[in-house]
Amino acid sequence: MIRIGNKVEGTKYTKRPASYVIIERKEDKNIAIATEGKTYFFLGGGIENKETEIEALKREVMEEAGYSIKNVKYFDKVTAWADGVKRGPLDVTATFYIANFDEKITEPIEKDHRVLWVNPENYKDKLFHEYQRYILKEYIDRRGKIND
Repeated sequence: MIRIGNKVEGTKYTKRPASYVIIERKEDKNIAIATEGKTYFFLGGGIENKETEIEALKREVMEEAGYSIKNVKYFDKVTAWADGVKRGPLDVTATFYIANFDEKITEPIEKDHRVLWVNPENYKDKLFHEYQRYILKEYIDRRGKIND
């Protein structure tokens, strides 16, 4: 497993397990990302309490997009030293999955988030976290080899 970022000596990092999803729309190969203002990131987030990675992923997608997901497949896992902004410095272990939106269940709970469909090539350097930029580049490189 690759480690992304540089640890700043003397900084206290909080461990943060997380899971994220890459959702690609078949007809145009665009992917769903979330935006909060001018900040872009993958749908997903931190694992809470005793959730599994998949339970957390489903909860986060419901909160951010209002959708359930289906066809969930493991993609990759990374660790990273990251700026958690509101949470401070984080030692993240992030698992990434590939899935499809299933059904619209509700309006998103996180009202400050919007889902955008974007060309992944245009956003590979725009995602907020370095570890998410790394994963998007890996996805672009490998997507022709990923079974649908």
